[in-house]
Amino acid sequence: MKKIIMLGIATVFALSGCETTPPAEPLPTPSLEKTVMYEIYVRNFSPEGTFSGIVPRLDSLKAMGINTVWLMPIHPVGKERRKGTFGSPYSIQDYYKVNPEFGTELDFKALVEACHNRGMYLIIDLVINHTAWDHPWIKEHPDWYTRGAGDTIIPPVPDWSDVADLNFEESALQDELIRMMKFWIKEYNIDGYRCDVAMMVPDAFWRKSIAKIRKIKPLIMLAEASGKEFHEAGFDFSYGWELYKTMKDIYKLDSSASLFAETAIVEGSKAVNNGRILRFVTNHDETSWDDVPLNLFGGPEGSLTAFTASCMLPSVPLLYNGQEVGHSTKMNLFEHSPIDWRANRDVTLEYTRILDLFRTHRVLQDKALRFWLSDHPDAVGYTRGSGNEAVHVLVNFRNRAVEVALPSELSTSSWKLLLGSTPASSPDPAVSPTRVTLPPYARCVFQTGS
Repeated sequence: MKKIIMLGIATVFALSGCETTPPAEPLPTPSLEKTVMYEIYVRNFSPEGTFSGIVPRLDSLKAMGINTVWLMPIHPVGKERRKGTFGSPYSIQDYYKVNPEFGTELDFKALVEACHNRGMYLIIDLVINHTAWDHPWIKEHPDWYTRGAGDTIIPPVPDWSDVADLNFEESALQDELIRMMKFWIKEYNIDGYRCDVAMMVPDAFWRKSIAKIRKIKPLIMLAEASGKEFHEAGFDFSYGWELYKTMKDIYKLDSSASLFAETAIVEGSKAVNNGRILRFVTNHDETSWDDVPLNLFGGPEGSLTAFTASCMLPSVPLLYNGQEVGHSTKMNLFEHSPIDWRANRDVTLEYTRILDLFRTHRVLQDKALRFWLSDHPDAVGYTRGSGNEAVHVLVNFRNRAVEVALPSELSTSSWKLLLGSTPASSPDPAVSPTRVTLPPYARCVFQTGS
C-alpha cells in the first residue's frame, strides 16, 4: 500500500490520548448529513475493556473524522442461559444500570462528557425487543413477555435462546420503556439511540416513543432495519444491508458490478424524510458471524475500495472496533478479542483521508446522485452534485486492471484528483483520454478542471 504523508494528520495522531480543553458552549444540534459514526464494543476496544479505557482514544477517533460514537449495550449481561464466557451484550439484565465490568455510572457519565468536550456525540444501543432471562421483569411483570406452547415465555427466535421476547401488546410495558429511554437522555445527556432489531418492534411504538423523547433535546436515531417506514416513524438512519451484500457478491462471487448501482438506487430511495443510509463494510454482527473486511473484500486495498464506493454515496459512514487498523480476525461477541492499535497505520491514514473528503466537500452532504458508469461488470462510476462543484467517483472492484470508457466531459486531461491516482489513458490517440485503464482496486475521486 502506498504511504500517505500528511503533516497535519500525522501530528494529530502523534497527540492521541492527550486531553483536550472543554468547549465553553454546549454541542450544537447534530448535523445529520455530516454524521460519521464509529461503533465501539466496550469490552474489546481497550486493554481495560472499560468506559475509562475509551477516553484516551477519543482524540484519535476525532482526528480520523469521527463525530458520533455508538456504544454497543452498556448494561449488565444476563447470567441465566448465557452464551459463551461473557454472554451476549444484547442479553440485558437491567435497563437502568451499567455493566459493572465496564465501570461505574460515574465512569459512563465521564465518557459522555469526554465525547461532548471534543465536539462528539454519543449514542447507545437500545435493546427492547427482548431481555435476559434473569431480568427482574420476568418475575415482576411476566405478562410483559410473549408466551408460546404451554403458556411458557419464549425467545424471539429459537436460536436466541439466551433472551426472552417482550410483548408490545402490553401498554404498561410501552410506558415503562419510554420512561427508560428518557432516563438515559435526562440523567446522562446521551445524544440518541441505535435501536436493535427495530423491525421486530411495532412501528407504532417507534412513532410514539421517538416523538416523546425528542421533546427533551435533538437526538440521533439509528434503526437496525431497512425500509422507508422507519424514516417515516422518526428514525434518521437505517441500515444499508443490501448494498453490503451486493458488494460481497461482487468481490467473492464475481457478480457484475452493475448490481452496485441498481442496489444503491433502490436502497437509497427508502431514506425518505431527509434520512440517510448507514454504509459499512463491517459491524459487530458481520465481523462476528460473517468475516472481517480484509477477507471479504480482498485485503486492505480491496476493503478500502469497497468502503470508498459505498460511503461516497448519500450516506452515514460507519467504522467498527479496529477496522481502521485492518484488524484481521473475527471478533466473537461472547469473548474477549484484543486489538493491536499499532498495526497498519497506513490503513488508518487512508480511512482518515476518505472521511476527511466526505466531511469537507459540501456536495457529499446533499442527496444528488447520478451514475454514469452503471453497466460495467467490474467498475462503477457516479457523480455527486453538479456544475463546477461536482465530485466524481470511479472505482475498480477487481484485483486486476480493467478498462473503462468515460463520458467525454470527464476527460482525464482535466482532472483535479481528490483521492487515489489518475488512471492511465489508452495509448491509442483515437480514444484517449476517454478510455482509461484502472489499476487493481483503484479508487479515483476527482473534480474536473485545473
